[in-house]
Amino acid sequence: MMVIPWHNRPNSVVLEAEQLARRMKQRPRVTVVVAAHNAATHIARLAESVLGQELESVQLVVADCASTDRTLQICTRAAERDMRLDVIHLDTDDVCRGLDAAIDAARGTYLLIMEQEDWFGMRGLESLVEAAERNDLQMVIPSYSFDTYFSSGERSSHVVSFSSEVTTTASEFRRNAYMLIEEGLFDLHKGKLLQRDRLDELGLRFGIAGDPEDFIFRYIEDVSRVGSVEEAAYHAPREQRGIPTTLDPFLYVRCEHEHERLQNLATCWNMAEDAHFSRAIHRMHLSQIIMSIENVCSTRSVSSIERTERVRDMIEAPSTRDTIAALQGDGHRFGIMFGPIAKGNVVACCFSAKLNRFARGSHLPFIGAGSAA
Repeated sequence: MMVIPWHNRPNSVVLEAEQLARRMKQRPRVTVVVAAHNAATHIARLAESVLGQELESVQLVVADCASTDRTLQICTRAAERDMRLDVIHLDTDDVCRGLDAAIDAARGTYLLIMEQEDWFGMRGLESLVEAAERNDLQMVIPSYSFDTYFSSGERSSHVVSFSSEVTTTASEFRRNAYMLIEEGLFDLHKGKLLQRDRLDELGLRFGIAGDPEDFIFRYIEDVSRVGSVEEAAYHAPREQRGIPTTLDPFLYVRCEHEHERLQNLATCWNMAEDAHFSRAIHRMHLSQIIMSIENVCSTRSVSSIERTERVRDMIEAPSTRDTIAALQGDGHRFGIMFGPIAKGNVVACCFSAKLNRFARGSHLPFIGAGSAA
């Protein structure tokens, strides 16, 4: 790992020793961290959205994870112009290691994780920091704009927010947490303002947690003071490239892992019998099952026999049957997919999944909602 300090950056004006020492003693109000790999087309927009906020006391740490494009050069040149940007160069493309290196370099009171394609709307970051400082919050949640870009050049935006008053106790937050689960925001690590010191107290790093979802689950497990700022827009773009040709063999595995994790959390929080919390878990589970079925049915590389076996395994799994039973009377939320899954009809599931995927890509309005994230 190579850290590029300010005074050694090429073509930069060398800071006086006193100025540099004063800067290092100052603690920014917030540090934004990002692990970037071949992000030359996106990273400048991210940096501008963070450093262009009216919030002056901010640190941006970009960990370049062995990029082979111009990512490192772009970040280094930007750092020459703005001392609030720190650049770390790693010889690995492991994003988790990159995030951990960036977190270790973070000096802010609060910390926020971004992904390389994302950016903040005007005053978004500063609104989160102001809310956190005003109420001494452990976590602040923005509104998310999931922006899908189609090959035709069109863009479709789906805005999701956590509409809740500030919570001051753990039980209060847990009673409202079902809204986060339903919107697919509960296990989303990016965009949320976190306390930097709390990460160290919990010993939280991505390399230790194992995956981003486990990281944020461990952070959330015992929080109490949580707020949201709906006018703080965090943009998370994604491209729609048509029908996928590659199977994601671990999509359903991750779906089941997350469902089990949420159920365990419900038990830990004594929320297993809470109707809102339980229904939110099952709604999220069914949304992810539908995504998994769509992935299998829309992949050309999977034979019809393998496709049938995979879909049958998913819809006949005990966890799926429990979810269907829990959501009786709620099937309209899932459009044309609920009936075939509920009836265990593999052929109808495959047909509906293909239609579902096609209709979503064609902007047709009659498809049931899935997970926001």
